[in-house]
Amino acid sequence: MKWGLSGKVKQGKMLSDAPKELNFTIGELMEDCNYAIPILGHLFKQFSKNQEPVTATASVKFEGENEDWQLAFSVPEKNEANEYIQGLLFGLLTQRNELLRKVKLLEKELY
Repeated sequence: MKWGLSGKVKQGKMLSDAPKELNFTIGELMEDCNYAIPILGHLFKQFSKNQEPVTATASVKFEGENEDWQLAFSVPEKNEANEYIQGLLFGLLTQRNELLRKVKLLEKELY
């Protein structure tokens, strides 16, 4: 399974231009996605038609400043794969330890 995480230009800013106070959160989110998505990848087979690759896209926007950040999640098109990824991002940002514990249990079960 292939996957990628990208920082897109939004109002002239790149992911790498995020406020320093978000660097840890963004870095942790990227590491968590790198760990979880390959383990959860088999769940995407249900979204595939004729064994074709599945593309899923979701985004999270950090709105606010200083330590008062609100999260805004969106998907470009409403479909199950996109909503699944959106749920993963939401879970990693709001219930990280619980979600990663479940992923680790699934990893032990699968491998």
